[in-house]
Amino acid sequence: MTMWVPAGRPGDAEMEEQRAVKGKLWDKAMATSSEIRLVEIIENLCDSSNFECNNMVEEHEEHIETWWFKWKKKYPDLFNWFCIETIKVCSCRGGSERPCHGNGHCDGDGTRGGDGSCSCKKEYKGDFCLECSDGYYNSYKNESHSVCTACHDSCKTCTGATNKDCKDCKDGWVRNEEACVDVDECAVDDPPCSTDEYCLNTDGSFSCKACDISCSGCTGEGPTKCKACIAGYEMKDDKCTDVDECTLSEKLCVRENEDCINTPGGYKCECSEGFQEKDSVCVPTEKV
Repeated sequence: MTMWVPAGRPGDAEMEEQRAVKGKLWDKAMATSSEIRLVEIIENLCDSSNFECNNMVEEHEEHIETWWFKWKKKYPDLFNWFCIETIKVCSCRGGSERPCHGNGHCDGDGTRGGDGSCSCKKEYKGDFCLECSDGYYNSYKNESHSVCTACHDSCKTCTGATNKDCKDCKDGWVRNEEACVDVDECAVDDPPCSTDEYCLNTDGSFSCKACDISCSGCTGEGPTKCKACIAGYEMKDDKCTDVDECTLSEKLCVRENEDCINTPGGYKCECSEGFQEKDSVCVPTEKV
């Protein structure tokens, strides 16, 4: 039996052949498109001026091709798959000559480990250590260099070197008109220190200092700043002065062969020279 085929319409065999040809053309087109995309990725992996990066890509191009055609779905992060897992070499941000732009340490620099990320010095932050941390400002910056300089002590953040350039004041400082000025914590009605201490204001803070041993409360350092004197001291010439109890009219050391010894804020009784205490009396020292 002969199958009738309308004029201009191919038979099954011919149609299958056409489909096969179209499939091959489609696969070729897709492969070509995929290869073009791969070339674009390789060309854009590195800055044109980064010799180290470009040289590494050229040397290991077959690895990138393997990733593109076999592993990109399973391992979508090319950097991690290529640099860390496969060739185990990290390329530091900023390049090998000035890793982290000279403002930090590169994790894995010069090794076959690490991830190439930057640990910035305290003055800097950001992936490339080009931004300034709080408390610092850019005194110089271009595309590849950044110099961060400390703000004035009063500034939490700033745009320049003086207390007038503060964007925010640190704790212990307050904005007064155009600048951040120190808060005097000691000038309040109820100072923050105990009764045996005086308050000493410092830039941005304060400290509590012990009063002189002669004072019962004080306003500052030394015996001239006492509010009152403790027992054993008396106010004389605006100063707490030790009382010499041994000169008082009333005799304090009453045992025979005993002397009165004055001490700061008090006194003590001791046997006279050549005598020693025995059974609560002063007896001649035994000769050896």
